[in-house]
Formats: sequence, structure tokens, C-alpha cells
Amino acid sequence: MQKLSTTNVVTYMKSVGIEIIGVSPIEPLLTDSRYQKNIERICPNAKCVIVFANTFPQSILDACPENARPARFTLETLYAEGAEISVKLSRFLEKNGYRGVIIPAYLPVEMSYKTLGLKGDLNLKLAAVEAGLGSRGISDLLITPNYGPRVRLFGVITDADLKPTLKNEKNYCTNCKMCIEACPSGAISESGCNPTLCAPYSMKSGLPQIIRFIKELEKETSRKELFKKLSGLEMWNFWQALSQGSYYECFMCIQSCPVGKIKFTK
Repeated sequence: MQKLSTTNVVTYMKSVGIEIIGVSPIEPLLTDSRYQKNIERICPNAKCVIVFANTFPQSILDACPENARPARFTLETLYAEGAEISVKLSRFLEKNGYRGVIIPAYLPVEMSYKTLGLKGDLNLKLAAVEAGLGSRGISDLLITPNYGPRVRLFGVITDADLKPTLKNEKNYCTNCKMCIEACPSGAISESGCNPTLCAPYSMKSGLPQIIRFIKELEKETSRKELFKKLSGLEMWNFWQALSQGSYYECFMCIQSCPVGKIKFTK
């Protein structure tokens, strides 16, 4: 079996259209026992994580907040594109004799009272920083040098002993506070992003709001009013979000960041 190198992996990923790619060692990512146990279960003898990103077109984000539907549709398309490339990477690793286990970039995640459905099997933003793809901003998003936060991250754990790409110590967040000003929920401050403030606003058709809606239905004693709520606009939005699998309605922290922003001609 021929030894696989980081150069081999990067060359392959560029051949399938990926520009932003790096390799992070596994050890800095095992920040708690939960991550440690996850990695031990899903990829014995894991050595590193191959982390890559595709880009979120700025012109689509610029339609927000007036109309977030193009961004919602594009978000699912980006995840589908990244998932397909992740599978190709896993197959590439296996053909060379190594494991390649995909870390879900979106759903599914562990649903538990400990994680509250907010943590993945591994922290891909941390992996991206360790791999030199960018730095964390005050929005807690990954800020890349060429595209700012307008990226989606994907990761594949492998037992291939790849040389890590160089970690970039530069901070690409300019501390301009534009994401703080743009955040409609007040979730972002100089100390970071508070997900308990962000989630109810950005995921208006997500699980917390569905639970709230069901509780309201339980209180309703009038069949007429019950049917009215069940056939109302809020229910329509729940149906649409569940059908598409996309319930994010706010992208302003991503849209507002000036780093890597394109200056369109008109």
C-alpha cells in the first residue's frame, strides 16, 4: 500500500472543485470527553481530520433580510454539494487503504439534554482553525481570508497519518462590530455569540418553536380556534421547513461581515 500524503489529498480535492482545504491533527480537537468517545467509536486510531469548505455566494446573502428564501434554498444546496464531495473523499481514502468517516456538517446531531441539539460529533470550526483555514470572529463564525464567514464547513476523520497543514495565527476578524450591529436578536456581543438568543430568532420554524406551538394548541378549548391555528400561516411555515429541511431564517452575521466581501460593479 502506497503511503498517502497531504499533497495527494489536496490535489484530489482541488480536482473535484474544492479551493479551501486543510488537515488538522486530531489531538487539539478532543476538547472534552464526549468528543474523545465519539472519535474512539467511529474511527479507531484516528490521526487527523481533513476539513474543507465550499463558498456561500455573496449575491444570494445580499438578498437578506428582505427575502431570506434564496439563502435558505442555497444553504441546503451547499450542504448537499459538500456531502457529495465528502463521500467522494471517503471513497478516495478507502481506495488507498485508510478509513474515512464523515462528520455530519448539519443534521443529524446528537439529541440529548446535555447538548440540546447544538453540538456535532466534532467541532468543525475548531478543526478549520487548526488546519489554517481562518480564525474565529466575535460572531463565533470561522472567518476565512478570501471569503470571510461566507463558507460551509465539512470534515472527514481518517486514520491516515497525514501531515497537518500550517496553522494560521492571523486574526482575520477586524473587530469592526458590523455583525453586532446587524444581529436582529442581540445575540452577538464583544464577548461572542449567545446561541440561546440566536436560535429562537434564526430558527423561527425550528424545534423550540414547534414545541411552543404544540403547547399553545393544548390550551385551546375551542375546536374552531384549534382548526384555525392548525391551518394558519405558522403551520404553513412549519410544513415548509420540515419538507425542505431548512429552518434558518437569518443570515445577517454572515452577510454583514466586510472580510472578503465582493465589490460588485453595479
